[in-house]
Amino acid sequence: SAHDIEFHGDSDPQFSKVHETFKKLHHEDREIGSCFAVYKDGKPLVDLWGGFQDEDRTKPWQKDNLVTVYSTTKGVAAFCIALAMEKGLLKYEEKVSTYWPEFSSNGKEDITIGMLMSHQAGICSPETRNVDDYYNQNLMAEKLAGMTPIWEPGTASGYHSMTFGWLTSELILRLTGKSLGTFFREEVGDRHEIDFFIGLPESEDHRVAELVPFDIVRNENSEQQQVELTDAQKSQRNSAGTLDIQNTKAWRQAEIPSANGQGNAGGLAKLYSLIVPEDNSLKLLKDDTVNQMTTMQIEGRDLVLAVQVRWGVGFILNKHKIIYGPIEGAFGHSGYGGSCAFGDPENKIGVSYVMNRMLDNFNADGRSIELINATYDCL
Repeated sequence: SAHDIEFHGDSDPQFSKVHETFKKLHHEDREIGSCFAVYKDGKPLVDLWGGFQDEDRTKPWQKDNLVTVYSTTKGVAAFCIALAMEKGLLKYEEKVSTYWPEFSSNGKEDITIGMLMSHQAGICSPETRNVDDYYNQNLMAEKLAGMTPIWEPGTASGYHSMTFGWLTSELILRLTGKSLGTFFREEVGDRHEIDFFIGLPESEDHRVAELVPFDIVRNENSEQQQVELTDAQKSQRNSAGTLDIQNTKAWRQAEIPSANGQGNAGGLAKLYSLIVPEDNSLKLLKDDTVNQMTTMQIEGRDLVLAVQVRWGVGFILNKHKIIYGPIEGAFGHSGYGGSCAFGDPENKIGVSYVMNRMLDNFNADGRSIELINATYDCL
């Protein structure tokens, strides 16, 4: 029948527990299609894929399928900013306005690159409900440059779930004259054959799998809960939902480095493995760059996420040793619906989980945690 789940890929017998966990998630009907990969020095230790590309479960998931990974994209954007820093194009402690003069308005004069990249700038809402605005970098950059921070910059983090994308894009554009997606492909993606795109070329569009949204359940008890929302949380209402546009070509071809990267576990795990390789000749970044970009900028209760977060310069740091395994030094990013990718500088591996069945789990996805924990059990 069309519903026989196919599994593919390789893993060393050492990682048989990961293989079993991957199959179990499918047999428990927690997946539609998914992939999981662990790379070292740009080569796979584990590379698994299976299930289906579509909600109707008619097309088997292929090794080269791509899907929107939402905020897992932010780790790639943070990598691009780190690369620009290593090239001497910017400094983390320098003011954003040094590179983007129009940004210096309405209380944003002293915001540094480090503060901006760690969600401390206070401009966490797109302030538009028109999704076409999202596809217009110049328009969004102009809007953001004119915004007034919702809280005092540098005093707290408030997750810039969408705006992080246009902010990082504008910096790369001002520094290099290129879009962030182009900068990534030209500097790293093409040369190292990393299957990840911000702004998907038409030539790759045939590889895209369907991303299946979860049902938004309205909570009837929300009146009784009386949770006092922060101003930062309230500001999120003035934004456009993406669940109904995430499978459109317009969404995939736009460049929103906070949210619309197109990738799979193999590409992301490979990238992170080349950020923390065992073989020094393969390093995409110098040790000093990696140290700087993973240095804590702020930690505490995030005003938007409402949980304790430790932010590096655009990366989530594995403070609680829950989401990215047991190594505190691990760093990466996770995405709306369940995907994630991270690097582990102690074990020198890149790890990623990408799927097309979105779950409404704001802080952590049980599927990736099971696969990651199984991986560490095998190491």
